[in-house]
Amino acid sequence: MSPKDQPGNGLGNGLRWIGRVWSLASLAFLLTFIVGHGGRTPSGQEWLGLIFFPGGVLLGLAVAWWKEAIGGGLAVASLAAFYLWHLSVSGDFPGGPYFGLVAAPGAFFLLSASVLRLCRPPTG
Repeated sequence: MSPKDQPGNGLGNGLRWIGRVWSLASLAFLLTFIVGHGGRTPSGQEWLGLIFFPGGVLLGLAVAWWKEAIGGGLAVASLAAFYLWHLSVSGDFPGGPYFGLVAAPGAFFLLSASVLRLCRPPTG
């Protein structure tokens, strides 16, 4: 049986492509806000939040195209850091599902990496 025919490769590759397509949609969505932003300059504290979201999430989604586990982990960790940052400055978590939906491809990349790693034939 060739490595391409290993059980789980179809699921792993499917999860990878869901993550890739969704990450492109997330990137396009965020770029409309970044390019169209014409408001005030963020404060120092707000810059910290922007490093986590959208900065870390976008970086993670880009890295995940080559290294699913690393990029997916970075995207998910950046989202978690953003939620903790928001909690620390406002006393509550951000409302709505939108931040999670934008970062969701990171979870698909992590799942893809896990499935493909579990289904990899033993070496040696």
